[in-house]
Amino acid sequence: MNSAADAVFWSVIMVVLWVLIVGGAGWVTVRMIRQSRRQPPVRLPSPLDILERRFAAGELTQEQFDDARARLREHELDI
Repeated sequence: MNSAADAVFWSVIMVVLWVLIVGGAGWVTVRMIRQSRRQPPVRLPSPLDILERRFAAGELTQEQFDDARARLREHELDI
């Protein structure tokens, strides 16, 4: 091949590579966005939820529950 043909060949190859790279990045981005919408967010129990469950299970007395709940409320005001 001559130099003009080489230049055209490599130009076409570079354009194809850039299209593949940009297209692949777009495809990955769309897949990640769609996948994140399908999965519900994980909700961890709040400290108060845990405290209430422990009280309901009989692990805490009324006094311990009231004291712990009061401390949790103090920390809520700090935020």
